[in-house]
Amino acid sequence: MPESGKYKNVLVLLIGEVLDDSRVFKTCLSLRDSGAVVTVACTNPSLRPEKEKYKELSIIRFPHRKEFFLKKFYNWLQDRIHPEMGKILSRVHEEVPTSSIRAGIRNFLLNLNYTHLIKSNLKINNMMVKAFAGRSFDLVHCNDVDTLFAGNKLRRKGIAKALLYDSHEYWAGIGVHGSRPNKNMSEAEAIGIQNTDYIVTVNPMIANLIKEHHNLKKTPSVVMNCPYRYEGKTHINDVHTPVRVIYQGKLQAFRGLTELVLAFKYIDNGILTFSGYGPLEESLKLLVKSEGLTERVVFTGRYEPRDAIKILADHDIGVLPFRDVTLSIVYSSPNKLFDYAAAGLAIAASNFPFLTMTVRNNVMGELFERIDPGTIAEMLQNMISDHELIK
Repeated sequence: MPESGKYKNVLVLLIGEVLDDSRVFKTCLSLRDSGAVVTVACTNPSLRPEKEKYKELSIIRFPHRKEFFLKKFYNWLQDRIHPEMGKILSRVHEEVPTSSIRAGIRNFLLNLNYTHLIKSNLKINNMMVKAFAGRSFDLVHCNDVDTLFAGNKLRRKGIAKALLYDSHEYWAGIGVHGSRPNKNMSEAEAIGIQNTDYIVTVNPMIANLIKEHHNLKKTPSVVMNCPYRYEGKTHINDVHTPVRVIYQGKLQAFRGLTELVLAFKYIDNGILTFSGYGPLEESLKLLVKSEGLTERVVFTGRYEPRDAIKILADHDIGVLPFRDVTLSIVYSSPNKLFDYAAAGLAIAASNFPFLTMTVRNNVMGELFERIDPGTIAEMLQNMISDHELIK
């Protein structure tokens, strides 16, 4: 880790919106508070102003398509061919395949989206490099492997005096076992980190995986995804009736969200809230309606990151029913884990290494042994029925 205050002029690179990424935004504020002048180069999925001064951060946003190609493709199918066809293809893309034919279709769609994503990211990386020609930065902070290309190019051109790589995921395990994304991301990371001065990641387990995978001499430093101290009202010992269960964050693949919805067919005295948005939002709403759960499962939509803990504090149990699909998920360190804790919620999480260590060591809640509707329902019902497990 670089010494605090050592670098006075810092460029932060991100594929995504800085104001929507709590880890990167906190990093920028910490750099600012250490005395650095901070410039942020990010993409613009939310169509915010191209240039903005926010909390003394100079933010420059680069063109970024609001929706990826496949999402438009699904919508086109749904609107112009047949409503059910879009749902079928979307589910094949989002869920684990159950046959070789479905696996083939799914892998084709994943690779199509992946190819588009890589081309788009490389184009944006080159735009970032071009935008800062003639400038000089003491440190360039690359967030995730998809900005390492720009960081290295800035280093070679002498624009970056030092380079830091902040890996939010285990990128060598980002896809399903043996998939093309794993191979390509691993190679890109291996090339990119050769010229870095510092490597940082989100938990000690991923730090060790990165060290072993790339045969590094030093273990990457760890900065966890902890939120700022919340000064508002948090969950207190009084449990709501019915008990309020919440999943907060992106509604996307491999999070066990379908199983979570179906579990509420068997749960008494509990209400589930989905706080967030994502590619599975519409299919989950359709599932809730078809299963007759509209009174027990609600969707509150997108929220501002600054309001995350305030929203959570009005609930009793926070859930993370992640599925064992990729190594990146298995070793993940979700922001919501720390947000749930900061809001004072009991936690029901998948039995994954870092989640298990955190929940058990801090007596924060219970662990799902499997991710299926019956197992989820049984454990949540136990917590709902025994308020001592929630307080």
